[in-house]
Amino acid sequence: MRIALLALAALAAVATTVAAREVGHQHHFGASGHPHPSRPADDLRLSHDMQPGSLYVSARLIKVSEHTKARWLPLDDILALRRAGVKFIDITDAQELHESSVAASSSEYVSRLPQVLGRGKEVNDAIGLLSTELYGNVLRPFTAFHNRYYDSENGRKSSEWLQGQIQQLVTGASKAGANVTVEAFKHRFPQSSIILRFPGASDEIVVVSAHQDSVNMWIPWYGRANGADDDGSGTVTVLESLRVLLASDFQPERTVEFHWYAGEEGGLLGSQDVAQAYKRDGRKVVGNLHFDMTGFWRQSGEELIGLVADNTDDESRALVKKLVGAYTRLKTREFKCGYGCSDHASWNKAGFRSAMAFESDELEGNTYIHSPKDTVETLDFNHMLEFSKLAVAYAYEVGYDHGLN
Repeated sequence: MRIALLALAALAAVATTVAAREVGHQHHFGASGHPHPSRPADDLRLSHDMQPGSLYVSARLIKVSEHTKARWLPLDDILALRRAGVKFIDITDAQELHESSVAASSSEYVSRLPQVLGRGKEVNDAIGLLSTELYGNVLRPFTAFHNRYYDSENGRKSSEWLQGQIQQLVTGASKAGANVTVEAFKHRFPQSSIILRFPGASDEIVVVSAHQDSVNMWIPWYGRANGADDDGSGTVTVLESLRVLLASDFQPERTVEFHWYAGEEGGLLGSQDVAQAYKRDGRKVVGNLHFDMTGFWRQSGEELIGLVADNTDDESRALVKKLVGAYTRLKTREFKCGYGCSDHASWNKAGFRSAMAFESDELEGNTYIHSPKDTVETLDFNHMLEFSKLAVAYAYEVGYDHGLN
């Protein structure tokens, strides 16, 4: 889709005005990691943090649906897609995932999910340790970054800060943290994905994930994008589940990994890099459960867990429904998310099982995202707690093979 040049110019003018108004609301981070209002002396450094990187020096190969041909587009046209609400996948660096012969091929390894839930005691004991305290403690400084745009210094710094929070949890754990590793997965843009690994005796891998970046729909590298719900909520949902697994001396049979992806807002950039690398290496990925936005729901509607029906597999969705029914107070409802919706699609495209849990069955329910209005105050922490329960349950029930092998 291409917007007329006149419309693009008008949009850019509006965006520039909005960005200029935001200059008085910049923040910087001191040694403590907490934000402070900017001072005139900080202007040069802030300007550097909000400059775009080099990812878009050349055109990028963009797909807007499964059945249309990818096109090489410059940054302006990619921004026009985002502003028009068109979902897309940037396949420039992951073209082999999207080649029909590769996508259609079946791996020798076929993962098997549990048909019966068998870790009830461990799951319930761990769920009993969950609380909402971490959500606010992490989200407030995390959303104080002016934005977490992947192709900028803000994206790099916010990722490094998040990795530090993850490492602190591991370091503070006793026995369970001894063999756990945390590492950055580098990309061709400044922001890194983060991978935490509970090593298991099996070479099979279970992946629980969220994405860490945020974007302003007008000027992504400069505009304010708190990203509390999209996807700060998923980030801390997964982080809280990790905290209680560490406290529960979690030692799975299968390797269980927690991923926080960079560049989701750029067209699933980080997750495609990771999924493509795992496929190339012949890794045995049992399944992926992804959390993108878990904190907002319309109080006038029904509180539930939305379950994405497209670009996922039937068995994963069936398992998630069982887990939600057994371990949370909510029920699920399936809905279609569309092409390029979120990072679960990268795993699905790579030929692995995937599922995605969403805050409701209304994809466009939260109108604050991609703007300065996506704040912590709009979130329901008690709602998010149900998603942390689901993440804990998935890690336990899929992390042990129940004699399937």
